[in-house]
Amino acid sequence: MKILNKWVDVREKQVREVQEMDITIQKSEELNAYITLKEIKKLKQPHYVYINGEKIKKLDEKYTILEYTPLNECYNVRVHINDKLEILEYYFDITNGNEIREGIPFYNDLYLDVVYYQPAATKAGTYIHLDDQNELKEALQKDIIDEEQYNFAYKITDKVIKEIKENKNIFVNRGIEDYLKFRKNKI
Repeated sequence: MKILNKWVDVREKQVREVQEMDITIQKSEELNAYITLKEIKKLKQPHYVYINGEKIKKLDEKYTILEYTPLNECYNVRVHINDKLEILEYYFDITNGNEIREGIPFYNDLYLDVVYYQPAATKAGTYIHLDDQNELKEALQKDIIDEEQYNFAYKITDKVIKEIKENKNIFVNRGIEDYLKFRKNKI
């Protein structure tokens, strides 16, 4: 297995346009995970994505990103919450491992992502989208990862998708619960 050194600091992910935000990080013994809350206070400009052909605001002032970094899974999941407390999406970064450095969650990004869009974003139902397959394939072709890591990324992806479809993913099933606990400082 190749050594992959694509470590991502959760404090820096999904915040390019952010000029001011509050970040809180806490460990959840119950979930065996670190939870990071990013409350967006000021942005250069709102961030939009196209979902089902519709332009949807994904990030703006008063939006929140709730992020789980589980210590016993090979993924990191960001929950995008709008200013109406509606979940827009669950964004799973498939990882080659997660670790904590001086109380800060990091994950070793394995390129492939699973996005689970919610009705607040799709204006219809939920759907699952697999993202960055080309990046994963390119990493294999450029010998950044090996065949074993390539297959491992899809193995974890299949597991995540199965859990979502069977309503068994612990983080998706929590919905807005942890955000509300965080806001009341009860975690």
